Amino acid sequence: MNIAATLEKHHFSAEVIKAIADSGVKEFFPPQEEAIKKGVLEDKSLLLSMPTASGKTFIAELCMLKSILKDNGRCLYIAPLKALASEKYEEFKEKYSSLGIKVGIATGDFDSPSKFLNRYQILIATAEKVDSLLRFRARWLLNALTVVIIDEIHFINDGSRGPTLEILIARIKQLNPKIQFLGLSATVKNAQEMAGWLKAELVLSEWRPVPLREGVYYNEQIEFNSGGTRLIREETDDDLCKLTLDTLRGKGQVLVFVNSRRSAQAASRLLCPDVAKTLKEDEKKSLSLLAKEILGSPSETTKICRKLAETVVCGAAFHHAGLKPNQRKLIEDNFKQNLIKVICSTPTLAAGVNLPARRAIIRDCKRYEAGLGAAYIPTFEYKQCAGRAGRPKYDEFGEAIIMAKSFSESSALFDRYINAEPEPIISKLGNESVLRMHVLASIAGGYIHDINGMFEFINHTFLAHQKRTGNLLELISAIFEFLQKEELVEKNGFRYFATPFGQCVSQLYIDPITGIILRDGLKKIDSGKSFSSIGLLHLACCCPDGELLNIGKNDYEKLESFASSCHDELIVNQEDIPSMEDLYFYLATLKTTLMLSRWIEEEKEEPLCDEFNIGPGDIHRHVETAEWLLYSGGVIAELFKFRRLSFILEDLRTRVNYGIKEELLELVTLKGIGRVRARNLFEKGFKKLIDLKYASADDLAQINQIGKALAQDILSQIGSHTRKKTR
Repeated sequence: MNIAATLEKHHFSAEVIKAIADSGVKEFFPPQEEAIKKGVLEDKSLLLSMPTASGKTFIAELCMLKSILKDNGRCLYIAPLKALASEKYEEFKEKYSSLGIKVGIATGDFDSPSKFLNRYQILIATAEKVDSLLRFRARWLLNALTVVIIDEIHFINDGSRGPTLEILIARIKQLNPKIQFLGLSATVKNAQEMAGWLKAELVLSEWRPVPLREGVYYNEQIEFNSGGTRLIREETDDDLCKLTLDTLRGKGQVLVFVNSRRSAQAASRLLCPDVAKTLKEDEKKSLSLLAKEILGSPSETTKICRKLAETVVCGAAFHHAGLKPNQRKLIEDNFKQNLIKVICSTPTLAAGVNLPARRAIIRDCKRYEAGLGAAYIPTFEYKQCAGRAGRPKYDEFGEAIIMAKSFSESSALFDRYINAEPEPIISKLGNESVLRMHVLASIAGGYIHDINGMFEFINHTFLAHQKRTGNLLELISAIFEFLQKEELVEKNGFRYFATPFGQCVSQLYIDPITGIILRDGLKKIDSGKSFSSIGLLHLACCCPDGELLNIGKNDYEKLESFASSCHDELIVNQEDIPSMEDLYFYLATLKTTLMLSRWIEEEKEEPLCDEFNIGPGDIHRHVETAEWLLYSGGVIAELFKFRRLSFILEDLRTRVNYGIKEELLELVTLKGIGRVRARNLFEKGFKKLIDLKYASADDLAQINQIGKALAQDILSQIGSHTRKKTR
């Protein structure tokens, strides 16, 4: 089916047809043809269950272009992760800005109504951000929408993100039934069931532009599902090295999936010698520069940074959540450009970013699960990893290879993964902690006012479509009673309304239990309870929205000593939070508190990573979470008129953000000044902003990491600050 002729038939402008032709796309793929025939350009909702790179996104783009340019519509593109949202934003902006289409992105703070977002014709956002907008009653968003794209719709199966995505789809379906939905996924076993929920046509296809060969490797031989075999003979002893070197010699790239961060790092180091010998001289020079960029400044370099740089020099890399966000992006971008040849990662990478490779090697099919020991990964996870094999425009085929440890296991792996169907997508909405947050949001947003209204809304969810509501009415009734008891909602006749506290908690996008813990802790302080910054950090760590560090056998003695030393400073205990009776949870709150307390005392990243067995990316993530919870605490303090506490929490939030002692709070208000530069200024006698008023640019430029340009900028900021104070 010719694209230009089809678009002309559907009244696309010559300008749009030319723009698409200029991108090199001439003919539709078979599943794309099916989508056209099923009415995707005639406002029909569709669920596209098609392999990676088979053209799902292009169909979504045509659908949006048609709605915007022909019907003056507005489109919402929901991505499951910030990284995917950013990727799509850059891609769409580059492709469609020339057509006058405004593309926007929204993934930031959840308590901002962001009314300016209505200026965009394509808005790309995470489900959590859109959900937060609706909590501010952003009807302008839904009323203007004509098309909603849900990328990676199988994330409904995810225990943490799935319920929000499901609630959001149900909310949009309820409030604007005329919206055209497009669900996109490469892996949906029960696609017909999900299409029925969306009231959508189904395009179900296994067609791939780059054919996929799946096989199991054992004893220098790959046995493929197609029946063929391939001998792997390379001058190296390790099996993973043999498979990798075999691919690189054919000018392909490799993704290696392992079961842990430590394994990812070890595997990438193992591969380095073999990968390095396949590199060209110009690639070696470029990789050397990339390694320096990954290292960053000496003050911020950690062991993980150095280990990553050492592998990158050789053309290999590891990728996991312990890396800093900018490091992960550098790895991804340079793999896409074929500079990095191999990435070793946990399976989360397969769901997180679009990184195709000629060969995807699943080295570890088992991983440790609490209470189970070594357990096989789900078939769904394998299919996600396998789907990354095959680079469009570069490879004639892709290969997904599972590594077996014995002959008997090789046969079993065929049955468990290659010949098996993925597990069905199951709603994760039906538990109390998840529903509690969304019941409050529904009341606070003015979408429902009683138990029957909530139950009626639930009927729009995938949970109800799967007929898994069971004792849901009883559960929802209990949640209403709980919210009323904790004064998050109040009852007037038969109708429920959010209290100012309930409205505040909903718009802060925190769990109601988090709001209650923060409120009760702040009330104790206001009533005279002694506290410190450690106590406030611990209060935040006790909230269900907080992310806790893992506890190891060697942590117990140190944490018991820490608990004893700061006992009087802690604001909450087992009586306040029953879950703290669980020793593991209690110690995890203490360990996370201890790490954050060291961070705000200006401990460098490297010793923190060593002591707490974490990566710099983990520090970044915990800091971001703690900052958000302290901000939430400050808003709640303002609501209850604990003004002094709101100022204390704001200062502590700044300290957590920058990782600084209290004495640097003034200096970091300057643009371009973080923890290191602020400390350097302080040590040179510039302890307050007033101390900088009479400094010269030359004096400041001599200070480590300041330089002439920043020195001039600091003086400009000080001058501006002074003028504001004299007005």
